[in-house]
Amino acid sequence: MIKLFSTALRPVITQQCYLKRQFIYNFAKISKKDQERMDKKQEKQNLGLSKTIDFSVYQTKFDQYAQKFQESLKKLQVGKLSPEMLDRVSIQAYGEKLALSSLAQASQKSQGVLILNVFDESTIMDVMKALENSDLNLQVKKQDKQIVCQLAQGNTKESRIIAVNNLKKLMEDAKQNLRQIRHECIDDLKPYKKITSEDTMRQAEKQIQDLFEKQTQSLDSIYKSKEKELLNN
Repeated sequence: MIKLFSTALRPVITQQCYLKRQFIYNFAKISKKDQERMDKKQEKQNLGLSKTIDFSVYQTKFDQYAQKFQESLKKLQVGKLSPEMLDRVSIQAYGEKLALSSLAQASQKSQGVLILNVFDESTIMDVMKALENSDLNLQVKKQDKQIVCQLAQGNTKESRIIAVNNLKKLMEDAKQNLRQIRHECIDDLKPYKKITSEDTMRQAEKQIQDLFEKQTQSLDSIYKSKEKELLNN
């Protein structure tokens, strides 16, 4: 009798055990999801990230560089030599290539004349050689411990061509710098990979690419306008 009673209850007990195990499994599963959400929230707080990506920060980076580029173009004029035009000149000194600014300080004497104060007198000839061999078409002469530097032509066809060539180099540098800004902006997004979806990340990277392309087109337009101004000066 007892054996029959036990046999009859076996399915009920088995069912209860199954339900208990299922409840424990589901509870653990829910708890795991809750824990993951809590971990992600905590990670977001630790990283100091907001729920949304602030693209105005990246827009500002591009805009600030565009403003800097436009300021540099204002100084580029036919028959005018400015200290900024010498920034691309490299000098072979001390066994390596160095920027002009690390060896001398240039100051404006007049529209087409610069005075270079060389820090180390032993490098004066190196600086003069680099300036003479540059594509700026300069006349260079030593004056005591200084170098007098001026454009070989005034407002001539040759000087306009030189100015346009300098403009092209400025534009090449500008595009390279814009690519670097884009790279830095995309790098800034990396922490978000831990707290957001792949689709969101792809959309964010696309928005930065759009900012880059828009700014590049803007600089191209500015370049064409400046090129026309220099050729028709």
